[in-house]
Amino acid sequence: MSVPMHQLPEQQPSVWQPTSVEEAIQLKHKWGKDAVLVAGGTWLRTRWENGLAPMPQHFISLGRILVLSGLTVNSQGQVHIGAALSIADLMQNELVQQKCGLLVQACSEIAAPSIRNLASIGGNVMTRTGDLIPALLVMDAQITCTDGQNERMIALKDWLAAPQVAPDEIMTGIIVPTGGLESSDGTENAAKNPEDTKSTDGQLAAAAEQESTHEFYLKVGRREAFTPSVVTVAGRLSLQADGTVRSIALAAGGGNAVPARFTDLEAGMIGKPLNKATLQMLHKGVIADFNAVADDYAGVAYRKQTAANLIISECFKAMRKGGGAYAP
Repeated sequence: MSVPMHQLPEQQPSVWQPTSVEEAIQLKHKWGKDAVLVAGGTWLRTRWENGLAPMPQHFISLGRILVLSGLTVNSQGQVHIGAALSIADLMQNELVQQKCGLLVQACSEIAAPSIRNLASIGGNVMTRTGDLIPALLVMDAQITCTDGQNERMIALKDWLAAPQVAPDEIMTGIIVPTGGLESSDGTENAAKNPEDTKSTDGQLAAAAEQESTHEFYLKVGRREAFTPSVVTVAGRLSLQADGTVRSIALAAGGGNAVPARFTDLEAGMIGKPLNKATLQMLHKGVIADFNAVADDYAGVAYRKQTAANLIISECFKAMRKGGGAYAP
């Protein structure tokens, strides 16, 4: 790590390696603003090197807290991802590859392989501008946090909309639902007897044949790897046989913008035909609603236009793939 001499602390930083979340939080309470919680440290390092933040006196490493690097699936099919799990390990996990393809695609476009080996999924989210966030938003991800005594679970979109979290709170995990394993009311799609199971399976199969689904993740940057994104978009949509929108989730971020869902636009799309007129309306809506932030790489107008063009392009692909009476 290369840091200018005048930015180095008077003493070389101490590195603490707690083995439990509670111990890590105790250390953070002890050292306060002079300490920072570190997983991979890749984002923090860029801030120190660019003079955006001082290097602290104490590093509290989360690498030896095994519970933060695990990955499990509960009975409802939700994937629980430890916040300190590296992006590379997440990408290589067979279960994630099978059930969370959109997240794997997003991970593959984060920085470069050497960075992905170190960077954690929780660290990417904790920046509040990470490129994984749009994908997690359209997957309806939730996060779990603890202050050492109480753990809370909150939807990622609500966490992003709230003020900055307490500095001594640790993100312990990210929960991602997987499609087809949960009903709309949150209960499992399980029948009480074999006959009911056959009927349910038949209904689900028939519904699946009548629907067309499409998901996407796109990132625009100044070069292929290890560059701040200009715009990042993600989406998931399902069309009925007649081309009307059954469900849709869209999100955008990039640069210093906090990614967000287009919830009002999504609500207005449900039940409508996905045709040229609807796409034109959606294009205008994305430009109006995307809270883009200008920086040295691109201005607000360019980011808004790019996000809208990317989203509409993918929705157009979904329209052509879905067919139906409203396809051109």
